[in-house]
Amino acid sequence: MTTTKVLADSPVQQRGMTPHNGRSRGFAAVVGLALIGNLGVLAPIAAAAAAANAPANAPANVEVFRDQANKVGARSCAGLYEALGLAVTRGAAYSVKTEADKAAPDAHLVQGVLGMTYDLPDLKGAAGGVVLAAPGGGGCEGYLVRVAPFQKPCAEVVSLLPAGSTAGQSLSGVWRYQLGGAQGQALMIPSGASCVVVTLSGMTQRP
Repeated sequence: MTTTKVLADSPVQQRGMTPHNGRSRGFAAVVGLALIGNLGVLAPIAAAAAAANAPANAPANVEVFRDQANKVGARSCAGLYEALGLAVTRGAAYSVKTEADKAAPDAHLVQGVLGMTYDLPDLKGAAGGVVLAAPGGGGCEGYLVRVAPFQKPCAEVVSLLPAGSTAGQSLSGVWRYQLGGAQGQALMIPSGASCVVVTLSGMTQRP
């Protein structure tokens, strides 16, 4: 297999905190991913998500992820990439760096690496994330991973999971949960008196 070096022409871009409404929705922004799902018609949903997540004083163009994807030439999946980016950053101030295949950016994976800062009732401080989107199956397929440390034991964090969440198999002492509402999965990693939550979810865009 030949690996092509990725290259991003877009600079790191930053955005302020996106709004959140109350404790439960604030936590859902971090563990439950209300924006994630299988999308038949992506553009209207992505546009609505952008509007919902825009700070009141933000400039009119808040399509940071779509803009960066376009700048590196990954245009075919720019809409899905944006939707994933909006989902993973909800409730956070963030910076993102976008990379794509140098030789054929519109035919391969586009990747965003993120640093985030939260100031929510149940989560404060730094977090990280990755969003991926690529052509596939006649449309686009994408995935996100978010890593957020909570300053409380995992047993307390579990009690805040979205309704309908269920415990899965323990993986070497790390508990895996299926999030309610088909919102993906969460891994709960104990770290002393704290808990590192790794959220994972996928999205598809079909013609």
